[in-house]
Order: sequence, then structure tokens, then C-alpha cells
Amino acid sequence: MLVLNPYPDIPLPSRGDFSSCSPDSQSNNGLDVFSEMDRFSPEEIGKIPPEFARQSAETLAAHISSSGFDPAMSAKMLIPSAGRILAMLIDDRDSEEYQDLSGISYPAELEYRRIASMHEEMASLRSRYSALFSALYSMLHEVTPPDPSSWIEPNASAWSGDVTLPRLFSFPQPRDLDYSHTFALDIFLRGVEYLSGDVQRGPFIHSISDGIVVAAGIDWLGYPRKSQEFSFLHGGISPKSGNGAIIYSPSDNRYYLYFHLYDVILEKGQIVRRGQPIGHSGNSGINARKKGGGDHLHIEIFDASREKYLRNTDIIAVLRASAKRVPVFPPQ
Repeated sequence: MLVLNPYPDIPLPSRGDFSSCSPDSQSNNGLDVFSEMDRFSPEEIGKIPPEFARQSAETLAAHISSSGFDPAMSAKMLIPSAGRILAMLIDDRDSEEYQDLSGISYPAELEYRRIASMHEEMASLRSRYSALFSALYSMLHEVTPPDPSSWIEPNASAWSGDVTLPRLFSFPQPRDLDYSHTFALDIFLRGVEYLSGDVQRGPFIHSISDGIVVAAGIDWLGYPRKSQEFSFLHGGISPKSGNGAIIYSPSDNRYYLYFHLYDVILEKGQIVRRGQPIGHSGNSGINARKKGGGDHLHIEIFDASREKYLRNTDIIAVLRASAKRVPVFPPQ
């Protein structure tokens, strides 16, 4: 169980039942905020009836705000690890494949088996966690400035709704889509720098949605061009994905996954505004670091309403629609 009580000598109040989550309830049953947060640990959240998940998540967010807790730190504590987020979003076929991978390092095999071992449990909790993420987003939205405090990218004012600044990326040709990922899209990048050690640093990637960061990996380390044994050592979102970010958009009820980044300038639990830079594109991850595998952004979109990933053609449609939207705020 995740222990969130900072005063171990003082017992937490009893949990009681979930009648306090109903709309007619006017109290929190005497539970303190730490006890409520503990309800949303992976070990406990499954005990919340699905029909009460949204209400109890909103109640928790309200109690965090009214109790003077740091909202950003509280959100970071409540959001599960990147491995659990991936386990929540993969399907049964992915889980089976993760248990029998070859051609990668032993640490990578162990990491994928670990993710697969959590899949059944986390998939069953997806709707509850989506309700929690929505409540955390609303809580943070009230205390986060409408514009990012600073735009670290030169010429950010040129952003016009795409995943990069204009003319720095291109979609694959339609005829090539049948030979690539069916439920993901590789977007080809321009302006890529080639650094020592087979490392690439490309243009900034911008979020195409508002949302909350539910996973951020920045420390991927591996050398797949050298040998299979060292294809992955540690870090990132996953061995193949490399550095990246997963952003949940409550308004869309979708998870946006950005992989193979060089760096990530966002943190788990942080609010993201549409158009905000996520980090530089790159070639981290086994799939991108191998010969001929770089110069692209790998993006996936999981539609939680339909419980499935969008096809590559649908992702292109989403990106083109984003580019046509007037920015919510102009970068300064």
C-alpha cells in the first residue's frame, strides 16, 4: 500500500464506506486528506465503485485545495508510474508480446515483462484513473497561469497549431501508411542536429492539446547500434519508446503519447496548454536509435471513450484539424 501519512505515530482515520461519495453527501466522513489520497493508490483505487470514481476524485481535489496542500506536488504523488500508465493503455495483444520479446537487452526484457504483469489490473482501473486525472487537471487549472511562464523556444510566436513550428515536419505518404504502424504515426522531422554518440536533437515538439502530464521520461540510456546486450540500460517511458511524455486531455478524453524525444521539459502532474513545448525531438529508444531509425517523432493517441488507439490515418486527421484551429493564446 502507498503510505502517504507523514506522521506514522498518528493513525489515520478509518476509511468508512463510499456513501460519502454520493451527490447527496455533505461531509467527507471525517477522513483527512492523506487518507483520501491513499484511496487512489494502485492498491486501493479498485475499491472505489466506478459510479463514484468521478465524484470521489472531485471531492479529493477540493479537499487538497481547501487544506492548503501544494496542488502540483499532490498531483505528482497521486499519478502512478510511467510503467503503470503504459500498462493501463496497452491491449491484451501488446501484453502478450511484451512477455516474449527478443533482440533486446535483458534489462529491456525485464521492463516489458513488468509492464505486462500490471496490464490486467491497470486496464481495469483506467476509467477510475481518467476520472482522477480530470479532477487533478481542474484543480491545477485554477492555480496555473493561462499562459506558460516563459517560452524557451526562439520564434515560438510562429507556432500555428502543429507538432512543430511550420515547415519542420512532414507526414508520411499515404501509400506508405500500410507499411508502417497501424495505430501510431511516425512524423518526419527537419532541422535535426547530429550529435556525438549517434544522438539526435531535433526541433521542439508542441502539445496539440491542453491536458495534464501523466508520464514523463527523460533519462533513457542505451546503445542499440553497439550491441544487443546494451540496447537498453535504463530510463525513459519504455525501452523502445525512449524519452517522452504522455498527456491526458480531459476535454478530449484522450491520451496523447509523444516518444523518442531528446529531452522533456515537462514534469508529471504539470498542466499543459495547447501549443506549449514538450521538449526537443530526438532518437532515444531502441526503435529510433538503431541505424536508419531516427529523424522522426512517434505519436500515439488513445481514445479512452472508445478504449482503443486511433489509426494512423485518424491521427493525421487530428493533427491537421489542430493546425486549423486558432491558438488559444498567442506565444509571447
